[in-house]
Amino acid sequence: MSVITRLQRLTGEGNQGVGGKNPGDGSRAEGIRALRERVDAILSRRPEGRKMSPSLGRGRGVPLEELVPGAETANEAGFFFSVHNLAGGSSRHGERCIRDLAPLDMGRLAVLGNEPALRGLDYGRALFLDTETTGLAGGTGTVAFLIGLGWFEGGGFVTRQLFARDYAEERATLLCLRELLRGREFLVSFNGKAFDAGLLATRFIMNRLPNPLAGLPHLDLLHPARRLLSHRLADRRLGALEASLLGFEREGDIPGSEIPQRYFDWLRRRDGRLMADVFMHNRLDILSLAALAAHLAELIDPEGGTSRRHPGDLLAAARLFLARDCPGEAVRLLVPLSGCVNPQTAREAGRELSLLYKRSDRWPAAVALWEEMVRRDGEDFFALVELAKWCEHRRRDFRQALTLTMRACSCARRHLSPEDHTNLARRRERLERKLALGQSAPKT
Repeated sequence: MSVITRLQRLTGEGNQGVGGKNPGDGSRAEGIRALRERVDAILSRRPEGRKMSPSLGRGRGVPLEELVPGAETANEAGFFFSVHNLAGGSSRHGERCIRDLAPLDMGRLAVLGNEPALRGLDYGRALFLDTETTGLAGGTGTVAFLIGLGWFEGGGFVTRQLFARDYAEERATLLCLRELLRGREFLVSFNGKAFDAGLLATRFIMNRLPNPLAGLPHLDLLHPARRLLSHRLADRRLGALEASLLGFEREGDIPGSEIPQRYFDWLRRRDGRLMADVFMHNRLDILSLAALAAHLAELIDPEGGTSRRHPGDLLAAARLFLARDCPGEAVRLLVPLSGCVNPQTAREAGRELSLLYKRSDRWPAAVALWEEMVRRDGEDFFALVELAKWCEHRRRDFRQALTLTMRACSCARRHLSPEDHTNLARRRERLERKLALGQSAPKT
């Protein structure tokens, strides 16, 4: 039996009667209609079927241009869809006014990103970057179908979005990105070092194009946000930071996990309603990057007022400065914190400040802090041990050192680690031995 004959049997073309009509047309049509109803019922039970908005169901698709203010753009690699928006200086993003986001302090941005190369660069030549992709795990098969970019211009903030309407337009979007990178001095992203930059590098290679991102200084805001805010924010995703720090709440925003499926649906149906929410989600991400960069830079400002900033954030900022080998900035934050009304913050700041004084041989200042900490809390284990060390090694007052060591042993038995217990026991034995030999001779 030939293939044509089989197809005719399946479609019924070979069973047509006189006049080209099939006697079983009515029953066959009824069967096809019943089959379609069963298929629709099965599809409606799929998870993605339940999530889909009724407005995105069957029916005529809406052109993308009617919902997103963009246009088809051409370059030497072909065509793609491009959107250009300008947020004026008086526009607001949550509690922040666009004009107040700039200028960004490049010295503090260098500290945030641990990128010394950022010092001395022009904040106006930053390129804020966020991509929407066909998958969240990366890999050579993942495509960045929407590349969101932003930069400061005049008194406002520009966003530019490059959309590959199908896979064939990817090369054109990458060429446009390469052109927009000309004259840009550094990147700003959120988790871009781990994801966006690496993915785009792969896509440039797959399209046999040089990677213009290579060697460009990159400020990834995810890492300093975690370092500065983990003490009080369990969720450090961009959306959570928007609500907690920027006073910006998204309404009706599409979850990022649903975006890849939206693009796959777009490829089949070309319905602009599928992508309009994705464009808005991406644009808000870019605006939030600029606002978050400004907020974090202000948070670690040593000269800024402390009354409006969370004490724990300031303590984390001081520790960040210490980790970046900027002790002067750390001291300017720690001095007021060591006397703040929050006892836990004051204790932690005093510890950091005293150790900083100790490392720089500023012993009178360090000792004054330890003594103040003991006056505030007679069971401050850290201060008692540091004072005991100072009495033993600097003053050689072994008797006072032993007294302080015994106080540390008695007040902290319940929460000492085995290592601390061992160290205290060794110190006590050593001091008792020195006293027995009559070595104590305090300096005057």
